[in-house]
Amino acid sequence: MSIKLGTAIALAVMLAVLASWYLAGAQTGQTRGASTARALSHGETTGRVLFAEWAKIREPLPGPAAAVGSYAAGCLQGAEALPLDGDGYSVMRPSRHRFYGHPSLISYITNLASTTRAKHGTQLLIGDMAPPRGGPMPTGHVSHQNGLDADVWLTTLTRHPTEAERKRLSPTSFVVGRKRLRANWGEPQPRLLAAAADDDRVNRIFVSPPIKRYMCQNYQTAGWLYRLRPWWGHEDHFHVRLLCPSGDARCEEQDSLDPADSGCGETLAWWFSAEADREWQRLSTSTEPRQFPALPAECSAMTR
Repeated sequence: MSIKLGTAIALAVMLAVLASWYLAGAQTGQTRGASTARALSHGETTGRVLFAEWAKIREPLPGPAAAVGSYAAGCLQGAEALPLDGDGYSVMRPSRHRFYGHPSLISYITNLASTTRAKHGTQLLIGDMAPPRGGPMPTGHVSHQNGLDADVWLTTLTRHPTEAERKRLSPTSFVVGRKRLRANWGEPQPRLLAAAADDDRVNRIFVSPPIKRYMCQNYQTAGWLYRLRPWWGHEDHFHVRLLCPSGDARCEEQDSLDPADSGCGETLAWWFSAEADREWQRLSTSTEPRQFPALPAECSAMTR
């Protein structure tokens, strides 16, 4: 998802450079090489400056709530901050300043938390949502930009964390070697995932492949099973992505999933293949710099 987007943008930059070579046909090969280096260097410098501008924002943009653009190239107007503690949940690592979201996301989290608290006495631990105005982040997520994404730890507590725990506690991994569940996987984790996915506001929920496989084996007839999708790096948390709010025309939704396709067949099998191993090796060793996304015009104005 995020890495594919970065690769596509990098390719677009390179194609633009190649086009400039063609138009400047009188240049020598040596001059062309120098031009390319300057163009790429300029692009990386500009990207760093733009990332820094978004990172400095500390307050939401006033106005009616609006998720603008896509999950990986967008921004957020009228964001709400999720209170650090609520009925059945606590925000972790608030110093990252990523506990904002569209009101629909705030409602989703608080509803899920209060329901699981009432039924099972659990305290959800909420990871990153979005910065105050969404937008691109220099580290961590490529998505989480339009206020409709949230990370929820698979680790739960029975109480609010202490302030020291809130700052320092790390989520526990439930997967070993990307393909097998650890022995610490127990009843609370699938129960939480089932509750999270059983909500019509959800576009999809990203989980580690062995977690998806477990849910396929144990919840075969669940109407929400299709919403759980395998993706890299979700061994200790799941990533909720909501549908665009009704009537929000500026929001670009990710492609719809087919409820008739549980995602438990060939698509899931690929994640345990040798081809997936090679892809993970490529992704995990890549040194490709993060590219700044092409944002909608109204997003670019939010940093001023």
